[in-house]
Amino acid sequence: MDISAKEITQDQLIRSIKASNEPNSSIRYGFILGAGASINSKIPSGNELAEKWYKELKEDISDNALKIWQDSISGFDESKISESYTKIFEKRFEANYQAGYQELQKYMDRARPSIGYSFLAQLLDETPNKFVITTNFDTMTEDALFEFKKSRPLVLGHELLSNYINPTSPSRPTIIKIHRDFLFDPYNTDGTTKTLDEQWEKALKPVLMENAIIVLGYGGNDDSLMNYLKNIQDRKPIYWCHRGDKSGLSDKIKGVLTKQDFTVSIKGFDQFMLLVNDRLGFEPLIDRENIDNSQIIKNAIEYAETYKRQLERLGESSLDDDGKRAIEKLLPSWWEFELEARNEKDLDKKDVIYNQGLKKIPNSHELMCNYAIFLDDSREEYDEAEKYYKKALELNPDGANNNGNYAFFLHNIRKEYDEAERYYKRALELNPDGVNKNGNYALFLHNIRKEYDEAERYYKKALELESDDANNNGNYALFLHNIRKEYDEAERYYKKALELESDDANNNGNYAQHLLAQGRKAESVTFLEKAFKNDQTEGDLTVELWFYRLAHFPEYFEEAKIELDRLLEDGHKSIGWDLSENITQAEKEGFKDIRILEDYAKRITDL
Repeated sequence: MDISAKEITQDQLIRSIKASNEPNSSIRYGFILGAGASINSKIPSGNELAEKWYKELKEDISDNALKIWQDSISGFDESKISESYTKIFEKRFEANYQAGYQELQKYMDRARPSIGYSFLAQLLDETPNKFVITTNFDTMTEDALFEFKKSRPLVLGHELLSNYINPTSPSRPTIIKIHRDFLFDPYNTDGTTKTLDEQWEKALKPVLMENAIIVLGYGGNDDSLMNYLKNIQDRKPIYWCHRGDKSGLSDKIKGVLTKQDFTVSIKGFDQFMLLVNDRLGFEPLIDRENIDNSQIIKNAIEYAETYKRQLERLGESSLDDDGKRAIEKLLPSWWEFELEARNEKDLDKKDVIYNQGLKKIPNSHELMCNYAIFLDDSREEYDEAEKYYKKALELNPDGANNNGNYAFFLHNIRKEYDEAERYYKRALELNPDGVNKNGNYALFLHNIRKEYDEAERYYKKALELESDDANNNGNYALFLHNIRKEYDEAERYYKKALELESDDANNNGNYAQHLLAQGRKAESVTFLEKAFKNDQTEGDLTVELWFYRLAHFPEYFEEAKIELDRLLEDGHKSIGWDLSENITQAEKEGFKDIRILEDYAKRITDL
């Protein structure tokens, strides 16, 4: 189907949003938010849930029953599973719909608004643009308004509340949940989402006649809203934001959009809202130079740190020049140097950037500690690194990050384990909910103390705090494989880690080892090659990778021996690493002289 709407740039749209905030402007915008806007708030998308429930259906009913059910759905397509979301929900929870709603409520209860919602909250609170229409059940928009702006929006989570909409001069942000709030028996089945409730139809018409609508994170799979948008007369234009090429928009979306509407390519909800926030010139939600003085610190110090971390991560992502300039206005001045250093590939130039930053901001313990990490990881100048770790601690002895990073250095480089544990414990005392601190201490307990139950407790705590941390998923997978021998669970965490960071050398190498130890040699090749390609430093991982080639790939036999001898002579080892499973598997594969492997394994893993 051809698309009638005209494509414009996000800068054109943002400029128009800014114009709506000018005095006496008659321009008004509202938003339609779909599940895609809440993904970074840790709420699964409709597609993720549909895939999960469909997998459970396949486990619970016979192939024949599944086929009959699939045939009953017009146009059912496994490759477009989200289009059948409501039908899958109905079938999966036909024994008890309440169980389905409880599962949805579980996701909503643990979610926190992503950084994009904080920017949306400022726009809704400080401009005449007040309306959000959403198919979501979550509370991310109102939570952001409460937490960041102390604003009290009008939340209409049920059609019986529709009469309270003020379409022409709303005094406060108004959130319209056309499928109800998740606490009010939400609409989630095919029957309830087929058509829009009559009360909503009546109430929404004047809203759409007064407000142009910006669509974010919505795939257009809901018949009730899509049919309503298609048929309503005299509405204002729709600006349908999408990622990628507009040709990828569904026929449903193309059928709704007319010549008066627009399509807009954006990089994501959070980045788009960041640029809107920057163009409108709102005051930062945190004090750039001293986070402890932030207004939101006074409300919730923990959430301020989360906000700051998300800004840093957003700064690390592939922002364009406008995005980089916008993010620099919101973060502390030292972060400008940190961001520049992280984006620089040349190590000598990185070093210069850090030193320029420290010369300009000599009391920045954050930049001091990050420079120490650079000297440690990239330069392998350990004495210099320790000097800067200690300087950072002198400047801020109660900094959880400073204590945690120095603990990791003492653990991995100095092998001063008692001192390392002292600093780990201090870091966790200062910040018990630090993701990296819990994950690194778990590694310490696992590999050094051999306190496996305690290690698992900290691994789980780290993943509970941040389920999408690739490093902790990979480390826990390794623990499950090597210690618990729970290979299926280990594989699940390896796949999650690689889904999050597909090029991570350690996780690719460890997953390759996992596959090789199980005799899945053909599957391992891709991951082993990725590990070699992305292994930037010669260390523990490099030694392990060459051992796997020696043990399982005869074509590398001579080269592997040469490389292992060179690495071992240079002092590179993998102390305590368990290579026994690979030796056993290599013997099954017909390795001729198993004593060669045993000798190398001993040299690699012994002190």
